[in-house]
Formats: sequence, C-alpha cells, structure tokens
Amino acid sequence: MENSRQKYSTNRKPYIYTSEQIEALRTEAKAFLPKRTEELATKFNIKYNKVTIRATRSKWGSCTRQGNISLSLFLMTLPEHLRNYVILHELCHIIHFNHSPNFHALLDILTQGQEKALARELRNHCIGK
Repeated sequence: MENSRQKYSTNRKPYIYTSEQIEALRTEAKAFLPKRTEELATKFNIKYNKVTIRATRSKWGSCTRQGNISLSLFLMTLPEHLRNYVILHELCHIIHFNHSPNFHALLDILTQGQEKALARELRNHCIGK
C-alpha cells in the first residue's frame, strides 16, 4: 500500500499508468478496500450491499440506492486518511442518498469534524490517466 502511494501518487500532476501498474493497483485495491469498507461500516453500524473495485478515472467512488459501493482502484494512490474519507463518504450515501446538509453533517461527525478539510485535501489529488 505505502509503496503504491509513493510510486504512483499523482497529487495534481496527471500520471499515465501502464497496464501492469493498473493491474498491480487492482490487486492491492481488491485486497484492501473491501476489508476497510467492512471495518468502517461495522464501526459506524452502516449496512451496505457489496463493494466493487473499478478502474474509474472520473471519480473516486459511488454508491447506488441498492447499497452497492463502487470504489476506484486509484484510491490506493492516496494517503490512508483520504481513502478512509472516500469510503466514509460513500457509506454516508447509504443513509442520505444526496449531498444535503444532513449528509454533510453525518460525514462531518464520522470524520471527527474534519469533513471540509478532508474534502479540500482530496481536491489536491487527481486520478491518473
């Protein structure tokens, strides 16, 4: 995990990944992200259906009304606290399927008052090409 973040960290500079790098990130993401999602969901008593790992380049994650969470394998290039933020963001959509004040209030509680700072920090990173 740490190796991927150092090796592939994009910050605001787009990085072009080889197919081998993408497959390495996919393997790492499949091993880590579903487990971390389960840990956070259990900690905050949020029930979801399933987690899917995709090579999405347009967003870090998404959630369906059925409770299915999709996470980008490029999350593995982020620091752990930002991966957790994205996972918590998607888990909050299980409860509030929008970006309403209630959604942001819940996310702020789950991030110990750091929602705005984490969102701002995440904007300093971009998904590679």
